[in-house]
Amino acid sequence: MLFPRRNPTLFFCPGEEGYLAYDPAADCIHRLNPVASLIAELCDGRRSIDQIEILVERALPTARGSEVARCIREGAAAGLFVTWRGGSQAEDPAGVSQKLREEGKIEAAYICRYAAAEREPDNADHWSALGELAHILGRRDQARQAYERALELEPQDAETRHILTALRGEAPPSRASNAVIEQLYERFSTFYETNVLEELDFQGPKRLAALVEQVLPGRKALAVLDLGCGSGLAGAELRARCRRLVGIDLSQPMVRVAHERGIYDLLQVAEITEWLRNCTERFDLVIACDSLIYFGDLSQAVKPTAALLEPGGVMALSLEKGDESPFKLADSGRYTHHPDHVREAAAEAGLEVASLEEGFLRMEYGEEVTGLFAALRKPYP
Repeated sequence: MLFPRRNPTLFFCPGEEGYLAYDPAADCIHRLNPVASLIAELCDGRRSIDQIEILVERALPTARGSEVARCIREGAAAGLFVTWRGGSQAEDPAGVSQKLREEGKIEAAYICRYAAAEREPDNADHWSALGELAHILGRRDQARQAYERALELEPQDAETRHILTALRGEAPPSRASNAVIEQLYERFSTFYETNVLEELDFQGPKRLAALVEQVLPGRKALAVLDLGCGSGLAGAELRARCRRLVGIDLSQPMVRVAHERGIYDLLQVAEITEWLRNCTERFDLVIACDSLIYFGDLSQAVKPTAALLEPGGVMALSLEKGDESPFKLADSGRYTHHPDHVREAAAEAGLEVASLEEGFLRMEYGEEVTGLFAALRKPYP
């Protein structure tokens, strides 16, 4: 008598219509329909084919025993089911998932990470990784469930809590908290430039530099403030135009990277709005290259920046373009902004919109991200 069970060398997880199974040896994904998924659930090595036939017929009266047996035979031929005991176990699912993700095989990586989370259900890293993979695949419910499990295990995880605000449809905070930014870039700082330049084709710094040339043609010897300077990519594009370049960022590891560039006259670790409130220096140019994507209402940063601009001075910023007005906290944890909100924030701060363009900002999960590139000018009295 045969007692079929799922092949232990394969990884299984629920899909939208039935089980998904990834075969590492063949590097392929099997998609099981609902009936086959029920059979796979019952194939645990403790039931004979006859017993499985009876259970399936009870659950699905239209199913016939012969069809169940045929399904098991076909599944065995495809490598989904085995009837022998013992044998090799599946590889480390987390390791396989990471490798697959690096190869761009996101759905297979998701299946394997699900298996890792099942194997180690109290490992928050598995659930966080599963949530991110589900997000990439556009499976919001699965992403929310995975992140909620991660937060249960690590309740102090500020980044996960922030992402769940979007996935749950809750009212977003006015900006990402200090803890979110510090946690995110503590991890990100070690591979930031490799990621954004080589993998994401990040064009923010170059596009802002071109925008500055457009609105301040030929101007040099500028006093420049770099808000959320990060590793200094935007500062490096503008250094030749500066007589003084000041950079601030909330992430100490990122500021350390910027310091190694040797291009800033002053670097400080600080939160943007707090630093702006306390600053007494004046600037010809203030840039915010992808730093205000962690703010909702832009007035929080634009209004105090306007107070620091010399007459004729410019604030140049890059954002992620959104279709929802005025702004929205996206599932990524970043805010998208509608062009109208940029104009509103400028008007509230007493600035003129010298330029407002949209165009390619970077890639994200294989898709182009459209950015907004704005130059806001302080009028002469």
